Amino acid sequence: MQNRLRHSLLAWPEQEVSLKEGNFACYVRGNSKLLAELEPDQLNDREKTGIACDIIEALLHLQLSQQALPHFSLEHILINEQLQIQLLGQHASLHQDETQQKRNTCQTGQILHWLYSGQTAAGQPLQTLRPDLDTELAKACQVLLDEEQHNKDRVRSVLAQLQDWLLRQQHSSLNGGQQDNTLKQLLERMRHSRDFPALSQAISAINHIGNADRERLQVLADIILKDPSLTSKLLKVVNSANFNHFGGTVSTISRAIVILGFNTIRNLALTLLLFEHMNNHDHARDVYDITIKALFCGLLARQLAFHFGSRDAEEMLICGMFQQLGELLCAFYFHEEHLRIQQRCQQGGDPEQVAREILGTSRSTLAAETTRRWNFPEHFTQSLLPLPSGPVRQPHGSNERLRMFGNLANELTQALSGPDHALLGNVQGILIRYERALTCDFDILQSIISRTQHDFTDYLQSWKGEHASSKQTQTLRSISLTHRPHADPVETNTMPQHTLSTEVVDKLSNGIQDVTSALVGTQQLQDVLRMILEIMHDSVGFDHVMLCTRDPKQNIILGRFGIGDKINILIKHFRINPEQLDNTFSIALERNVDVFIDDAQAPAIANHIPRWYQQLNLAQTFIIFPLVLEKRKIGFLYGDKKQAHSLPLRPDELNLLKTLRNQALLAIRQKQS
Repeated sequence: MQNRLRHSLLAWPEQEVSLKEGNFACYVRGNSKLLAELEPDQLNDREKTGIACDIIEALLHLQLSQQALPHFSLEHILINEQLQIQLLGQHASLHQDETQQKRNTCQTGQILHWLYSGQTAAGQPLQTLRPDLDTELAKACQVLLDEEQHNKDRVRSVLAQLQDWLLRQQHSSLNGGQQDNTLKQLLERMRHSRDFPALSQAISAINHIGNADRERLQVLADIILKDPSLTSKLLKVVNSANFNHFGGTVSTISRAIVILGFNTIRNLALTLLLFEHMNNHDHARDVYDITIKALFCGLLARQLAFHFGSRDAEEMLICGMFQQLGELLCAFYFHEEHLRIQQRCQQGGDPEQVAREILGTSRSTLAAETTRRWNFPEHFTQSLLPLPSGPVRQPHGSNERLRMFGNLANELTQALSGPDHALLGNVQGILIRYERALTCDFDILQSIISRTQHDFTDYLQSWKGEHASSKQTQTLRSISLTHRPHADPVETNTMPQHTLSTEVVDKLSNGIQDVTSALVGTQQLQDVLRMILEIMHDSVGFDHVMLCTRDPKQNIILGRFGIGDKINILIKHFRINPEQLDNTFSIALERNVDVFIDDAQAPAIANHIPRWYQQLNLAQTFIIFPLVLEKRKIGFLYGDKKQAHSLPLRPDELNLLKTLRNQALLAIRQKQS
């Protein structure tokens, strides 16, 4: 049998049997049925489009792995009662070529045609069969069916188009009819409270500062300085352990903005404005626990972003915090309704559904509409809406990634602050829900939670001058997933978790400070990049480190310079075509994700390692940090070790290595500006 792919959308044969007629693979059907047995007219177009997205995502996964299925049809797709699908046929998967890729793509279009119309594509056109079908859905189906339009990107673009359509439909359904009138009434009640207008004016003023504003640093400083309490709180947080990595005390807002950056101070100001406002009023005691939960959720979202390589960690922080905004607004401005919602939820009710019944709208919709009126960007307001139930799909672009991390942090925070007896079961359910989008297990998650708890304690001390003053605070500071349920081992390609090496962290931290000094000096770009490679090599103990960049004339990625024994041999052979997504290096660059290979000879990995790399036999463990600026694929930083499983990187060390990569990007940006 060929190498099987680990993916929740691809079914695994339970066993293989040989009969007189030939060899057969046996799949477990369980409570699922074949897609061909489904009655499409019993589903609405949103449900059909969700199924279509899953089918296309499975097809993309096969294509990126250079595999194809000989039969891509209704009879080779299982679907369960939750409308979750799995493809059959891994036992007979083929090596993908252009002809087979085109065939699978067209077969996918035929499946979509049947989903939306209930009839095969050989009959009448889809728009004739379904004149009421959204034109965008009909066009997406036609793109897959049209063999003349075949190109390698059309499947990906159709998936993005369908996902965008689903997102717009969800937003539309949340803001229609009677609910819209209810929202207007709620927002009007808030507007007439005694100081909500002042809060709104301050938040809106900060959000009005544009990126193109040449004086934006001074404008932000002026807005903050108008509020002495905000100024004092912000400087206290800036000088806390969470931010004070640069030495010395920051005594002015202007210096804080210069050192930490406009976006960091902007996000801190927005957060402090909101939460200090909430905690200094009549219902402060009732909203305190929500505020604490919001703080933890924001810090957790940021740590998730750090771990999984997102570049928008500070925006993730505020997105995570504002996940609790709806509950905060409800508790503060609609206190009686809030108490009724709490009572119903304690009896087992779903918070969003109960809120709709009592308020006339969900708390997440109230939060999104409030931030929209505060002039937050649209992608931010959308990130506050809950993801649809069921498995979470791979995010398409930074906006969807923001929403996914915010929702994940919120769901985990609710589980961590809930009853102890349900903790592990709830967390395991969350990990299963997000397994398509993220590779994560209990060990990785516990490490992320532990770092969040450390930040949480520091924040409470710097922000409120306290260690623990409520049961909620104590729970979130001490909760652990150490005693977890037994689970079958799952093959994952995750960063290894080993004992923390203080020496490595210290060396990396000192190196980052040296690079920071170099960036504000007069050093040449090549000197800064060499410095970064030396820090990687000396701190972590890589056998080889190397910078690889694109040659614009040949459109290939070449090894440029590096450190290590026989490095010249490695540099000479490093020639990666970024358009050929048949190897780990090209895939890392295409997806702009950091990749760690613990054993290049592992069966599930070896097919994705270029033959020339294997023949060199210089390293079995390596890591790739892509260098991508505004979607421009510049190259990557590379580090390796000779033996498999010999690179014990802790998350702390990994985050510092990512910081070095970001400094390399900053140096390149400065050179190009």
